[in-house]
Amino acid sequence: MNTRERFSAIASFERKNDPMWFNLDAWYQAYFRWQSEGMPVTDMSNRRQILSHLLGPNNQYEVLIPNAAIKGIGPLNNPPWVPPLEPPYDEVILQQDERTITKIGYEGTKVRVKKDDPQSMPQYLEYPVRDRKSWNEHKKRLDPISPERFPDGWDLMTDRTVVNWPRKPELEGKSFAERDFTLIQMCASLFGMPRDYMGIENISVAIYDDPTLVQDMMEHQMCYAIEVLKQVFSKGIVFDLAFVWEDMAYNHGSLISPTIVRQWMMPRYKKITTFLRDNGVKWIMVDCDGNIGELLPLWIESGVNCIFPIEVAAGNDPLQMRKKYGKNLVMTGGIDKRELAKGRAEIDRQVEIVKELIKGGGYFVQGDHHLPEDIPYENIRYFINEVSKLGEYQEYRRSI
Repeated sequence: MNTRERFSAIASFERKNDPMWFNLDAWYQAYFRWQSEGMPVTDMSNRRQILSHLLGPNNQYEVLIPNAAIKGIGPLNNPPWVPPLEPPYDEVILQQDERTITKIGYEGTKVRVKKDDPQSMPQYLEYPVRDRKSWNEHKKRLDPISPERFPDGWDLMTDRTVVNWPRKPELEGKSFAERDFTLIQMCASLFGMPRDYMGIENISVAIYDDPTLVQDMMEHQMCYAIEVLKQVFSKGIVFDLAFVWEDMAYNHGSLISPTIVRQWMMPRYKKITTFLRDNGVKWIMVDCDGNIGELLPLWIESGVNCIFPIEVAAGNDPLQMRKKYGKNLVMTGGIDKRELAKGRAEIDRQVEIVKELIKGGGYFVQGDHHLPEDIPYENIRYFINEVSKLGEYQEYRRSI
């Protein structure tokens, strides 16, 4: 059973007691700490060696470009998250002092960053979309069929397009339609990207002061996503998992009224999910941090059937989600990253959660966000090895 078949069997609730990893994302500092503490990875310029060592060859997935939600992400799957703008804004340094740099970034946002920690969250000063006029200018960079969005060879498996795992030599230059691994498409963002275009405070006010502007942004995001997807499907590529990026919740609930979600977003979600299923895509995942309790039933009603990352620190409980939603929801994540930094007793409790979640299938192992640098290499090794022991399929058991 190759990784694509394995993913499909688990996501269909047909394959039980198989702890397949979805991913293992960590902050830069964690990866480099693990290397300094003995992780036998020499090439830290990409994720191929890291994931091959930590997770082994039977968890392979790739993310297809181009995409409609997030154009790309920085080295080692860390920030900067690059918005799907073509062309991006010119990066311009406006001023700097001994400690900070103030600049316009490629996403058009004016920010102040720390010189000694440029990857930390910046201070946001001004956003590219402020009103309808600036939105009309900004969305010119969101042309779904611009030639720059589809670079030559985007649909072929090469070292440039297969970036998370070592590429099998026999797949070199072949279409992604011939793959034997899981393929993901970041395909939509109705609130997450507009929030980034305007800033959370500005878009929250605009929902009430200029609702037609916010709805126009959501409508454009929907049409943009579908037009990009048409180009992908025209190449005969049917990916396994559609990824919808939102990040529209905080630790106590939704950042936007569920009434607005139902009225403005659900009809557009349904158009996207219907289009995906009409083209053979079975699993549609929403990525949203924060407490998603009041949003999750709305997404499911909209055609979503997979959730990530189930942030425990925000009050989400994956075991309760399984009881409530059953086979209507494939789950990814839900492993409390804070506990992995503690002792073996705390880690064992997380292993027990995995054991319970994989009993009926429909679950993929993942932390509930990027793993932080306070997790020692020995801890992540122990967790990975203990999770591996849970599987009833001997051929997928391994230790590092």
